[in-house]
Amino acid sequence: MSGHRPLRADERAELDWLRDENALLRTERDVLLRLAAGFARDAGAWPARRPAPHDPAR
Repeated sequence: MSGHRPLRADERAELDWLRDENALLRTERDVLLRLAAGFARDAGAWPARRPAPHDPAR
């Protein structure tokens, strides 16, 4: 780690906060994508999910 210095306490706190915020935003994005896909399916704009050819429930 040449040229790198340890993070100060305030820098570490900000980095931790940003990582938490990033995780939250990714979760929110995933939820919104699933909701949008559900609305699109309900409106008939998105095909219904079909089982995979190897799906034993088929």
